[in-house]
Amino acid sequence: MTDPQQSQEQHSAIPTLSTSLLAALALLSAAGPLGTDMYLPTLVRMAEELHTTSSMTQFTLSAFMIGMAAGQLIIGPLSDSYGRRRLLIGGSVVFFLTSAAAVFANSIGLLIGLRFLMGAAGGTGSVLSRAIIPDLAHGRAAARGFSVMMAIQGFAPVMAPILGGLLAEPIGWRGIFAVLAGFNLLMVAAAVFMVPESLAAARRVPGGLRRLLPSIAMICRRRVYVGHALTMAVMFGVMFSYISASPFVLQRQLGLKSTMYSLAFAANAVMVTLASILNTRFIKHFSLRAIVRTGLTLGLVGSAGLLLNGLFGPWLWVTLPLLSVTVFGLGLVMGNATALGAAEVRDAAGAGSALMGALQFLIAGIVSPLVGLGSNPALTMAVVMLICAVLANSAHYVVARPASD
Repeated sequence: MTDPQQSQEQHSAIPTLSTSLLAALALLSAAGPLGTDMYLPTLVRMAEELHTTSSMTQFTLSAFMIGMAAGQLIIGPLSDSYGRRRLLIGGSVVFFLTSAAAVFANSIGLLIGLRFLMGAAGGTGSVLSRAIIPDLAHGRAAARGFSVMMAIQGFAPVMAPILGGLLAEPIGWRGIFAVLAGFNLLMVAAAVFMVPESLAAARRVPGGLRRLLPSIAMICRRRVYVGHALTMAVMFGVMFSYISASPFVLQRQLGLKSTMYSLAFAANAVMVTLASILNTRFIKHFSLRAIVRTGLTLGLVGSAGLLLNGLFGPWLWVTLPLLSVTVFGLGLVMGNATALGAAEVRDAAGAGSALMGALQFLIAGIVSPLVGLGSNPALTMAVVMLICAVLANSAHYVVARPASD
């Protein structure tokens, strides 16, 4: 017979999706924006110092994104077998070590390699943060959790480029990687002291990496999940096309200084945060699908406008508002599409989160060098953004369509 006091202790030990836990998860999932946005203002200078091309420096972004994809694809299924917390701590430590090593890179090839490892380690925080939320909540509660986490996490892409712009001149890209390593230490502390284990031993699935392919195969047979995962991932490709091209469009083509570029970049990041905050209210009155469709429409309209701007301009006063509209749409899509997808694979949350993250960052790694092609960066950026926006809409309306539609 179960002792009542023991039962009460076990019940009280179950973690809840508190604001403090969401804040910790937001910090740990900020690997992407911190690892990309902070050093964006130094890409032009990095190309000069390492005697390489702008396309090669953009490969440091691609390597990071591909590393994020690979890391998440491995860590997600592993966490279904071994739990979330230990892997979260280990990934945070490796992220710190590789960030510190990047300070001393003396060639573009070495830096690209370190960025891949950095991304693989940073992917741990992203994939496990997304897995922990459905461990503890589902449905609208999970959507609120994702939105709150994204709203808090939104401070990273706001502050990172501002900080990078301020530090670009005095300390350069090496110094910025040193600052990034300092943030990584905060991530280690958050993982150790603020994140409990969310996956009870009774809910774990044995097999570890042996279950990677079977788990991925199982969730890939769930069409609605695949549609939501593709919607989220390809919509992120819209965002990352802008992130990768923005130094060359806003600084080199439209003439913004590094500080003004950082402020413009941060202003657009605020739009993602604002959309995430508003989304916590929208989900009380509208279906998640309706909100996703609104965001997809904004992304499509904004990207089409940028294409026209690239063809006949570009003009700064047109570019910035259109980018704001586009990224606001992204803020409405990401959390809700993630929640809708996670609801389809609650029995394999780690694997589901892993595939979502892998697709997201794999697409980001693909679009990054593409936006460096051509002699008109604004036009190339817009073309890639529009293609991604069209694909995201197709994934939602065709692949993610429920049988009842």
